Amino acid sequence: MGQTMKRIHSMGCAAALIANRFLIVIRCSISPRLGFALILLASLATTPAASAQFQYTPEHPDVEIMVTNAVSYMNSTRSQKIGESTLKSLAIVQAHKRYFQEVPRDNAVVNATIGRILAMFPDETADEDDSRPGGTAITILNQDEVYFPSLATILLAEFDKVKYKEEIKRLLKALQDRQRPNGAFTYLKQPNTADTSQTQYVALALMVAKHHGFRIDVNVADRALEWLVASQRPGGYWEYKLFVSDPNSPGTSSNLPATHSIHAAALGTAYLTADVLQLSKRKKSMSKAVTIDSQKLPSTVMVYTKPFDGEEEDAPTVGPLVNFDMGRLSNSYRAGNKWLEDNFTVAPPRWKYYYLYALERYAWFREQSEGDVGDGALREWYDDGVNDLLASQEENGRFRNKTFAAENDAVATAFAVLFLVRSSEIFSMAAKEGELLGGLGFKQDTELRSKNGEIQTTEAERSLADMMDLLDKDLSDEEMQSMMKSLKKAVVEFKQKDNKSRGEIKSFLRSMVSAKSYFRRLIAIRFLAGEQDMDNVPALLYALGDPDFRICLGAHDGLRLISRRIDSLALTDADRINAQRSPEVLTPEENASLRLEFNRKKDEWTEWFLKIRPGAELLD
Repeated sequence: MGQTMKRIHSMGCAAALIANRFLIVIRCSISPRLGFALILLASLATTPAASAQFQYTPEHPDVEIMVTNAVSYMNSTRSQKIGESTLKSLAIVQAHKRYFQEVPRDNAVVNATIGRILAMFPDETADEDDSRPGGTAITILNQDEVYFPSLATILLAEFDKVKYKEEIKRLLKALQDRQRPNGAFTYLKQPNTADTSQTQYVALALMVAKHHGFRIDVNVADRALEWLVASQRPGGYWEYKLFVSDPNSPGTSSNLPATHSIHAAALGTAYLTADVLQLSKRKKSMSKAVTIDSQKLPSTVMVYTKPFDGEEEDAPTVGPLVNFDMGRLSNSYRAGNKWLEDNFTVAPPRWKYYYLYALERYAWFREQSEGDVGDGALREWYDDGVNDLLASQEENGRFRNKTFAAENDAVATAFAVLFLVRSSEIFSMAAKEGELLGGLGFKQDTELRSKNGEIQTTEAERSLADMMDLLDKDLSDEEMQSMMKSLKKAVVEFKQKDNKSRGEIKSFLRSMVSAKSYFRRLIAIRFLAGEQDMDNVPALLYALGDPDFRICLGAHDGLRLISRRIDSLALTDADRINAQRSPEVLTPEENASLRLEFNRKKDEWTEWFLKIRPGAELLD
């Protein structure tokens, strides 16, 4: 039977339910560390083995805040260009999958975008390929470029592969038919060119479609990889475009300079395509790691994903799908990695955000292929990127390329989100139709079952006091984050008990927001804000004086949420960015400035609250 696992999670103060549906066919036990399976299974998906994440992961509070603000910005803006709208919608979906483990079915921006996409499909009896002057109108299937059709394929597959199965299949056929004789992809109006960037997005669409169980033509992927290896320049890098005089040749140089964005796009696509073609055994099976880590199950549990509508029933499950010169491919990897290592940065002068998204994909698939990204300049690429983005995001959540206007705000923000949530990892998560098979590592007297869409356990849940004590122990970030659901339920029950006086409740709330543990205070702030209960305002006002400005920022944003005054009492860009950083890295001047600002905000919020509740008691 279908199991729905829910837990409370806050994205910058807004509480939400997180669902992840699997068929559980095991009898489970309790984690020795946490003491009950509910907490163990409620943990958010992470990949602790992934490289470059020494300081940050997508679940780090600073990263979640950035993503939350960026998604808010994207939800509040409209893009006239359908390609931009599709990219934004994909970023929103991936962020939701990362933090809520489900797609945002009711999101207005995503649904509006999908509606526009569907409206662009021609009648199946029309001549879909006739894009000549005087021919049929331009549709999604005969665009001059393939960026938009590729992104549309990915968005529809990620959002609802069953509902949009026929549209996805038509898009895949249209994309595969667009391949040039030399294996590359390009503009319809520029048939004598080979476009590295467009080839990248078709390959990405094929990878996502294959993951979702759609049949793809492996020869298309094979020829694309052949072209990528053949088009690499002598210096190890790739150019944006090549000129093609002989349709079967890779093309000749257009004398364009080497750029980080195109190089990462091409090199990442080579690793991705080789993975799609199963050319070599993965040294690190990242998709399996994500699946198991996301459920916190032992390594003995295997994940089985049912074939989708029989689309992949005749495909080999192991071994190479095509014959390929692995020596040439290895040499291409070696030269490409050397160029990126020698020239590495997270902030190139052009197409910075496009590059970050390509870099994330490159690192993900290289790590699967080789085990890591080496010990050189690339070693901390994710941490480096997060630190750069922390200093770049504007208060309204937008990311803007101030030195390169061609990368507009909508595109830059969407690419930044896809980098931050590690989108390639999300693509690799097991489908919801998967089954968990196994049964080792759990006590046999505990059974997980579904009741009204919520995981239940035969063992009694810990008391509120026990859970609060547990938060003071030396737990990992992931274990602390996994406490959200059970702690939320326990606090609500505590506050609703008839024998609890207001004084007891007030004392309890104060103890939560003044705990020694930073994570205990953070968790308290998150669900107190997420409840959107005016009775929690005194605790949030108290938290505005917290010595850690990340707690202060969470309390401030929570008050904005509860008050519905989202656009009022805003912090400056500089203060918000500094408040998202650890206090240890702030200068004395920055510390003093932030303390003054949050004291001011505390006075302003207190004045607002006392106008609404003149007789209210404050915690301090």
